[in-house]
Amino acid sequence: MSDLVTGTLKQVATGFSFTEGPVWLAQHDCLLFTDIPGNAILRWSERDGLSTWSDNAHFAIGLTRDRQGQVIACEHSTRSLSALTVEPDGAYSNREVLASSFEGRVLNSTNDVICASDGKILFTDPPFGVRTLEGALHGYQQAQEIDGAFVFAAGETADAPRAIVTDIYRPNGLCLSPDEATLYVSDSSEKHHKVIALDYASGRTANPRDFAVMPVGVPDGMRIDQRGRLWVAGGDGVYVWDAQGQQVGHVPVPEMVTNVEFGGPDLSVLYITATTSLYSVQTTTISGRAW
Repeated sequence: MSDLVTGTLKQVATGFSFTEGPVWLAQHDCLLFTDIPGNAILRWSERDGLSTWSDNAHFAIGLTRDRQGQVIACEHSTRSLSALTVEPDGAYSNREVLASSFEGRVLNSTNDVICASDGKILFTDPPFGVRTLEGALHGYQQAQEIDGAFVFAAGETADAPRAIVTDIYRPNGLCLSPDEATLYVSDSSEKHHKVIALDYASGRTANPRDFAVMPVGVPDGMRIDQRGRLWVAGGDGVYVWDAQGQQVGHVPVPEMVTNVEFGGPDLSVLYITATTSLYSVQTTTISGRAW
C-alpha cells in the first residue's frame, strides 16, 4: 500500500448493487453516496452508521455540493442535473432541475459533477445511463439524441448548459487542480482509458493533453489533494499521480473502484465507492478542494 496512506483499508459497508458518487457533508459530519440500481442516495457517518437519505434518487450517480450547501446530483433516469436541498438537520427536501437539454436535445445521461470556487457547476454527459455500450446500463435504455459526449457548464436555465469540452470520447470523472488552472477529465473507455488535462479559466478550456493512462481497467471518479496529486478510481484500486503525471501511489481495493472522496474531521480520510461496498482509509494528506 502507498506511503500516502496509513493503517489498513476498511470495509465500511457492503451489500449494495453498484455504488458511486461519494460526497462529504462537513457540516453534518457524514458521507452521502449512491447505489445506482437501488435508486437511492445513502448516508453514512461514524456516529449513526448507514441510513437512506433519499429512496427516490432517479438513478443518481455522481454527487457534489455547491457553494450554497446544496447536493448536486447527476440523474440517469431523468437524464438531468439537479440540485437537492439539504435541510438544517441534514435531511433531504426539495429538488430543482439545473440542466436537462442542450440545443433542443435531451442530455445523454449526466454522470459526474464538480463545483468551482466561483460557483460554476461542471458536469460530464456520457451515454452510460441510456445505452448498453462499454459497460453495464445504469438507467433506462433510451435513444441518444446528442451526437457526442461532452463536458458541460450549467447555464442560467435547464435548457442552456454550455459545452466546454467536446472532443473526449467518453468523459466521466472530472476534477480541478487546487488553483483551478487545470481541469482533469477521465476518458472511461476501453478505447482510451486515460486521464486528460486541460487548461481551465473562467469556465473555458484549452490545450488538451494526455495526463495519465490507467494501468488496470478504466479511470473513473477522481479527487485532488492539497499538493495537487490526483487520486483516481481504477479497476483494482485507487491510483495516485503527481501534478507532473508521475504515478506516486496505488491503494489496492478488492473490487473495482468507481469514485473517491476526502472526508473526516480534517478531510484526510479517503472514502472509496467500489461496486458493492464502501471503503475508507486514512491518508497522510488532506483534500485540495478550494473551498
